Amino acid sequence: MTYLTQLSVDKSAAAGQRLQDAYAWHKKLWKLFPGQDGAQCEFLFRVDDSLTAFRVLLLSPSEPTAPGWARMATKPVVESFLYYDRYRFQIKANPTMRRSSDRRRLGIYGEDRLREWIHRKAEQHGFELEEDALDVRGPKDEVFFRKDKRGKHVAVDFRGILDVRDRILFMQAFHKGIGSAKSFGYGLLMLQPIR
Repeated sequence: MTYLTQLSVDKSAAAGQRLQDAYAWHKKLWKLFPGQDGAQCEFLFRVDDSLTAFRVLLLSPSEPTAPGWARMATKPVVESFLYYDRYRFQIKANPTMRRSSDRRRLGIYGEDRLREWIHRKAEQHGFELEEDALDVRGPKDEVFFRKDKRGKHVAVDFRGILDVRDRILFMQAFHKGIGSAKSFGYGLLMLQPIR
């Protein structure tokens, strides 16, 4: 079973919990799954900032425990949800490429290159994008701190319509995410079926 959870976190509560960057969110959300210490991160999440609160979407194979610092609603994702042929989609991704000289990951900038990246990922994950409906927002640099070291991700929000071509690959993409930095709040494929 897979669960979709929505958390609403007031800005004052987020400040009190020191939720100032993607790594802080990851550590705090990890605590909603007790007994997972040392295990691989199996949940995907996305944080959206509104005027007074943060909205967090969390996709996980087990149901999270309710925190005292947020309002939370959880529902199971029924299997039939992934059996439509077309969906409206949105994904906050961290598009990267590997530099050939040292294999270091570098962020991708430039709309043409970003469009190429998302089309390539779509093909790898069993779906096709409708080009005339594709909207690319970003890129935007997002800074985080881990073990007193500064890091940076490139955030890009892709929206549009997708057509499923390989159901198994598509389902894997939904459950496992797309692209890099998934444990930092990237890669969650948000879907709305088109009937």
